[in-house]
Amino acid sequence: MRRREQILSRILKIIPEVKQGLVKATTVNIVYEAIKIIPVILIKLLVDTFISESSSISLVSWIVGGMFAVYLIENLMDYFGDLWSHKQMLTYETVILRKSQKKLLELHMGYHEKYNPGLHVSRINKGASKLTELVWFFFNEFLPTIIQLVLTTLLLFYEQYIIAIIFLVFSILIFIIIDKTAKEVQPLREIYLKKHEQAFSEMSQSLQNIVTVKDYAQERKEYQIYSSLLRQFFKSSMYRMRFEMKRVLGRDVIINIGRILTLAVAGYLVLQGDLSAGSLILVYTLSEKAFLSVFRLGKIYTHVGDSIESIHRLSDLLDQKPQITNSETPIRTKKLEGGIEFKNVSFRYGKKSPWVLKNVSFTINPKKVIALVGRSGGGKSSIIKLIMRQYDVLNGEVLVDKIDVREYHSEDFRKRVAIVSQNVEVFNRSIKDNIAFSKPHSSLREIVRAAKLAHAHEFIKDLPDKYNTKVGKDGIKLSGGQKQRLSIARALLSNPDILI
Repeated sequence: MRRREQILSRILKIIPEVKQGLVKATTVNIVYEAIKIIPVILIKLLVDTFISESSSISLVSWIVGGMFAVYLIENLMDYFGDLWSHKQMLTYETVILRKSQKKLLELHMGYHEKYNPGLHVSRINKGASKLTELVWFFFNEFLPTIIQLVLTTLLLFYEQYIIAIIFLVFSILIFIIIDKTAKEVQPLREIYLKKHEQAFSEMSQSLQNIVTVKDYAQERKEYQIYSSLLRQFFKSSMYRMRFEMKRVLGRDVIINIGRILTLAVAGYLVLQGDLSAGSLILVYTLSEKAFLSVFRLGKIYTHVGDSIESIHRLSDLLDQKPQITNSETPIRTKKLEGGIEFKNVSFRYGKKSPWVLKNVSFTINPKKVIALVGRSGGGKSSIIKLIMRQYDVLNGEVLVDKIDVREYHSEDFRKRVAIVSQNVEVFNRSIKDNIAFSKPHSSLREIVRAAKLAHAHEFIKDLPDKYNTKVGKDGIKLSGGQKQRLSIARALLSNPDILI
């Protein structure tokens, strides 16, 4: 329940631009829905005119002409409204995607190492889609329906209060059912959405490690794991749907009982002489519109429920706080001497994880070449991560040029340090772009020079498109050694003060 109540505040937090759109949409919808009621009133006048002895061709012509003018205004408002709505939805979706990308880039390495990238993509893609869809529904379905419901109910009270009271009684009963159903169904939605995320994450993981999958001939096993997750998703989704549809059936039956009762009472009032034929048409048309609005609200409520969990998952991602941040007055630097010192450093990756480093101290003097040698899992990679400030120490200090790395401005510091990792990461871009990643505005001459220093130029010049050759996903078109040389060239191009 709490998460459903939070949805509006979360939407406004993710895309505050919705506030401006909401004001415009409300104003336009009030005018639009008021205009849509006019033809119903004109039809009442037309019927009463035909029945009365005072009818004339002139009056009928004015009524018909008025209806045509109203329909034309509706068409124009639909045209411009749809254009505006489409533009707003595109704006909101791009805002969400930009914020999501920015947040993921800001988050610390610990977060990225904990979650599968496919999980992020699934949450962002589904969350952005559902959020934009929900806003569209709010502007184009929920808001018009609420306004129409209010205007129709007021007109019903003005025309025939007994019919209005019948409608209100049934509406209250229906809304109670809708709200109760939403509370019961929401936990079931959370289950099937979790299953969907797991399936998406598994597929992403299989494709990311496709070489290993094929090398060990495990295609069938990966397919079976994915299929099993999809079956679980299917079962949980169908269970939720069957549960919800039983409640929806009861809701729709009550709506239809209300419609029939309204017609019966209206017919009785006509027989008693309390309603004219035109008023009967007006009252019945208004009550049908009102009950249809309630029906639409039920559908919208169901749709909102389907969207809530995806939006909350996206919001949870955007609410994540980066653990590696700059101090209030960070030290800006364009040059490092390169001296590194660990002073009584202790570090582990989680509160319950074993210590990777315990009271470690050592010094590396500037301009020296040193090697870290030790058993697997001995903390060599962790030392590098602490120097790069991908993580912060739990105890002790990591000093560079006798200054704690936490005091430096992170971006300035990392621009003066380069790393050639044992797990080379390359982008599905050209060789030129991959080398220039460390220094984006480099000239081709600088890129070639770095490639020659890394002994990469020899194989690059033999490629069909040379430095414009696309390397494929994860550099699949290159050998392991070639990717390593590209990584070295990338590091050398930045002319770092510390090279790891």
